[in-house]
Amino acid sequence: MRQPHPGVQTSRRRFIGLTGAATAALAGGGLLSACAPDGPRPGDGGGTAADLDRLDALVPDHIPFQAVEPDIPGLHGAPPGFTSYPETLVRAVEGVPGSGGSYQAMAPLWGPIPPGLGRNSFYDLVNAELGATVDFQFQDGNTIIDKMNAVIAARDVVDITMIPDWVINLIPSFSEAAPQLFEDLTPYLAGGAVDPYRMLASLPTDSWKWSVFGDRLQGVPWPTDPLSEWIFYRRDLFDEHGWEVPGTADELFALGEEVNDPRGNRWAFGDFYRVVRQVFRAPREWRREGGGLVHRYETPEFEEAVAFMRRVYDAGLVHPDIASGSGANSKELFNSGAIVLGQDGLGAWTETYQAMLGQSPDFRMDLVPAFAHDGGTPSLHRNDPSNQSVFVRKDLGEDRVREILSVLDYCAAPFGTAEYMTYRYGAEGEHYEPDDNGAPRLTELGQKEVSNGYLFISGRNNAVSESEYPDYVESFTTWFNDAAQYGEDNPFEGIRIQRPSSYASAEQPTEDKIEDILRGRREVGELGDIVAEWRSDGGDAARDFYADVLVEYGRD
Repeated sequence: MRQPHPGVQTSRRRFIGLTGAATAALAGGGLLSACAPDGPRPGDGGGTAADLDRLDALVPDHIPFQAVEPDIPGLHGAPPGFTSYPETLVRAVEGVPGSGGSYQAMAPLWGPIPPGLGRNSFYDLVNAELGATVDFQFQDGNTIIDKMNAVIAARDVVDITMIPDWVINLIPSFSEAAPQLFEDLTPYLAGGAVDPYRMLASLPTDSWKWSVFGDRLQGVPWPTDPLSEWIFYRRDLFDEHGWEVPGTADELFALGEEVNDPRGNRWAFGDFYRVVRQVFRAPREWRREGGGLVHRYETPEFEEAVAFMRRVYDAGLVHPDIASGSGANSKELFNSGAIVLGQDGLGAWTETYQAMLGQSPDFRMDLVPAFAHDGGTPSLHRNDPSNQSVFVRKDLGEDRVREILSVLDYCAAPFGTAEYMTYRYGAEGEHYEPDDNGAPRLTELGQKEVSNGYLFISGRNNAVSESEYPDYVESFTTWFNDAAQYGEDNPFEGIRIQRPSSYASAEQPTEDKIEDILRGRREVGELGDIVAEWRSDGGDAARDFYADVLVEYGRD
């Protein structure tokens, strides 16, 4: 699923929208940090790497489950589309999962915290269905890294902990801490042991491998869509003015000049630097070249992308509040029409419709079809197979671990199941009412009480199903089925790498210097010196680390 329907305070799509950029910049961007040339190697405690092909014995057997047939099948790994809600829901989990246990769960939340246990009929309903009590300790999603760093450092975890993958990447030595804090789930779920948990067994095998740390299956994954962000445009304004979507970098720039109207309080763009790197086919992080590894900073494609963005800024096509770095809210500027095109996480689509359609029913947005700067074959950066893990506290005892896994299994039931509707929306007639399309709309009580806590404590197979939003399912699946075929070649495909913590310090200074080029505070010609500084401050040591990973896993 992509986004809660109108009234939901916290959403998976809000989560993805917020983390998509962080994933691209941190986990996917590959910005490394300083370490000495004799820095850590795989397995020596500084950094780790695990070849997903070697983890088959540690992960569950895959047992497919499909509640309802999609109206639009997903292609190339894209999620399937459902143009309506099913009239009859499938019961996916037999019996009552729990046996009366009570557990604390920690997860991020964006938005107001709903009433807690004893004051929330939604929690009462779902916990009764579960046969166990889940008591949520929500943390501010915007500062979750600070909280998780403190929790891991203090070795003070609750029974169930959801940690986004981009946060895991920023926690020093997480792969060493995980086995000390969290239960080894291998004996409970590996191979055929997963049979009692059929919803968990339906999750993709590669997503499970992403939850292996230290040769142990430590968590339950959240399967991802293959792509995370691209350029959105205001389709209603394009239709009104007769503008055409671009198919090359030159067309994108020319469109910006046509759209830009500062006197009318309209600018062409927000910042879209991360997407422009893909438009110019710069690698996500590393590329094999000449028998070695070349970082994206060192490629001509990256230099072309930087030069293009500088040209865009110099032409005044970016909203001045964004260009000045004043902390402007690009979403609000896009929603108001002050920006006509801008990059965002794919979840921004339903998030924006949720916010805008009630007051502006003619509001429409869409994704620019995938393109490359020269009009040739695009090359887009693929997501990792999972973007969060849910962990179970160590030493709870077998009975309690199995009860928690049964709870997570219930919360993994996908779109089209009775369980899904319950843990997402509560009770029909109390927490939500179906609209004319059969889609759930939260009541006043639902808006106050319903949260996505249960959604966040397990993963499920993705679907595009928000048929209450006009044209959304058809438009999004059409874009995704095309774009998903253009994933770039990645020499580390199928290898999960946790970077040595010593690499972290060079990342932000390098990006800050590049940002200075984009905004006109430094010249494009200085990029070579910036890259040379990055190499001496840790880039070359990082190259050695990654080269050793390839050797260790037979990719050299």
